[in-house]
Formats: sequence, structure tokens, C-alpha cells
Amino acid sequence: MADPIVHFEIPADNVKRAKKFYEKIFGWEITRYSFPGGGYWIVRTTEVDKDRMPKRVGAINGGLMQRKTPDQPFMNYIHVNSIENFD
Repeated sequence: MADPIVHFEIPADNVKRAKKFYEKIFGWEITRYSFPGGGYWIVRTTEVDKDRMPKRVGAINGGLMQRKTPDQPFMNYIHVNSIENFD
């Protein structure tokens, strides 16, 4: 598949509760990642290689974060070779 989804982000009103839910229901590994500007949790849905890329073709990992606005949506990130060359 060309230009697949390569990452997702889930905003949550209660990150602690969401983390517990996704770990229990789906078996995802969720770990806190610190960076300037706020908390972010890495969501590992599948095994990764030394470069932290999914080993299984088509698999994706993502992130979990505190919802910043009431209408903040679930986000998917799509890989493209060039935004300029979209034909």
C-alpha cells in the first residue's frame, strides 16, 4: 500500500485511565516520554527494531496525550515521499 498510516495519536481526558484501558484491552505497551512542552506516552502495539520501527509490515505504533481542547480529534499520520509531488 502506498503512503500508509505510520503513526496515530489518541488524546484523552484522563490519560491514566486511558493507559490502563488500552493496556488491558489490547495488550499495548504504553510508556511516558518526556519532552519540553508536556507529557506524551509512546504506544507500542507491535514489536520494534533497533530504530524503533515496527518489525511487522503494515503495523503502526502511536502516542497518547492529555487532551488539550474539548474538540481535539484522534490523529493519523500518513507517510508521503513528497507533499509537492502529489500526482
